Amino acid sequence: MKQKTAIICLSKVNGGMELASIKLARLLSNDTHISFIAKKNSFIENKKDEHFKNCKISFFIVDFSSNFSFSLIKNIRNILIQNEIKNVIFLGASEMKSLYFATLGLDINFIIRQGSKKTTSKKDIFHKLFYSKVNYLVGNCEYIKQNIIDILPISKNTKVKRIYSSLRFEENINFKISNDIINLVHVGRVHKGKGQFEAIQACEILYKNAIKFKLDFLGDIQDKKYFKSIQDYLKTSEYKDSIKFSGYTSKVKNYLQKSDIFIFPSLGEGMSNAIIESLGYGLITIIYDDTSSSEFKDLGFNIHLTKKNNVKELEKILLASACNIKEEKQKARKNHEKALKVFSLQREKNEYLELLV
Repeated sequence: MKQKTAIICLSKVNGGMELASIKLARLLSNDTHISFIAKKNSFIENKKDEHFKNCKISFFIVDFSSNFSFSLIKNIRNILIQNEIKNVIFLGASEMKSLYFATLGLDINFIIRQGSKKTTSKKDIFHKLFYSKVNYLVGNCEYIKQNIIDILPISKNTKVKRIYSSLRFEENINFKISNDIINLVHVGRVHKGKGQFEAIQACEILYKNAIKFKLDFLGDIQDKKYFKSIQDYLKTSEYKDSIKFSGYTSKVKNYLQKSDIFIFPSLGEGMSNAIIESLGYGLITIIYDDTSSSEFKDLGFNIHLTKKNNVKELEKILLASACNIKEEKQKARKNHEKALKVFSLQREKNEYLELLV
């Protein structure tokens, strides 16, 4: 049994990082005592009973108004000391200054897990100080691992690792049987850059070619201004009745098993859980060729990447897939068996356990 571990995610919203922190806590809870630290009134706190059901996890909330504050430092430090925490896994970046002071002088094995691309260098003298006590920087794919090396300060005692994410897949999948309607799905919070608008625009090619389709968006509406621009666009769209926003759901797999195509023209994702899920459930997967996307090809998955990240390229791939839907679905189903191995829960758990004391 590993020593006690705290997983810290202080984000308020619902996104890939937040879900990754929840999954990691559940994954490690049988091998080390887990304390989860979340922000008050966050998505994680509001859904904690659902997220941590049947798991032995101690849950703590911290209330703070700024990412660098005395109250945040004091509250986290007290939790770590009172619960004799020896390992910290932090998913985030904004609160790094506070975490440095919260752990200062404590015997902590500090691990940072990164899953999204960073563009601004943090190699200045102040960030070198704040990251000086970090033992491991973990990227969830090779692209993010290299991004960490390029952007973040790495002390002589810090090791950089790559640990692919994992997901729980059922060995037997009820793949959708082809019919006269092509079902498309997009999974992600409704926010500019996540690609909902581009996915809708690309579907015009299906309408123009008299191909019946339904496109369902799963995820919280977090950017209301962006969502309104989509609504305004749909008001004059001839295929608006084929578009649906279903909001957040904890039963994503039910939607995936009723779908044919996963369309995800998002930028800067890292190795997205949504993409991994689409592969694991045997969907035809169409995404922008950005950040880590090419790694799926390197791993042997059958996946469609745009040559140029624009709607025209997206349309070409979407139309070709729709016109050859049966053949494309047969190829995509082979991804399921590979995903069971590459993204297995046991593999990710073992790799994180190796980092814990």
